[in-house]
Amino acid sequence: SRMLNGQLAGAFELFFDGVSLHRQQRESAQSIIAKWKAPAMRSGFEGWQEYMDLRREEVKEAAAEELQATLAAEAAAVAQERTKEQERAGESVDREVTRRVEQAKRTVGRMLHIQVAGAFDGFYDQVQASKERKEVARKVISRMLNGQLAGAFELFFDGVSLHRQ
Repeated sequence: SRMLNGQLAGAFELFFDGVSLHRQQRESAQSIIAKWKAPAMRSGFEGWQEYMDLRREEVKEAAAEELQATLAAEAAAVAQERTKEQERAGESVDREVTRRVEQAKRTVGRMLHIQVAGAFDGFYDQVQASKERKEVARKVISRMLNGQLAGAFELFFDGVSLHRQ
């Protein structure tokens, strides 16, 4: 009877150790997954912000150069027309400059919209890839934990079987 009680106590001790190990591994996995979440999102978003800042500056410079070239060309045209018909040409040039500035604004707006959409697509792809990696890690950890729990129950069952014999 003492021998059977000792075997049963040993089986329960192994079961308790298995459950404790399972709990420790689960807590460890949860802390690791929590650490993966924050830096990935933060670094992806900061990278996107830096990219967008650079692209905005490039677009502004290109738009300013285009606008300067357009305005320089218009200024030359204005000078020639003013010599012929100064009053009529002044009104016409003002309308043309306004039209071109509006056209340039629309062009720059389209360019910014396309760049923002492309940047968000890239950011979305990075987030999806990160989610997929996390899901794979979660499944692997779950399989590992289930395997250890099954081993603990198997030992418990063996102990109980020995106790019954």
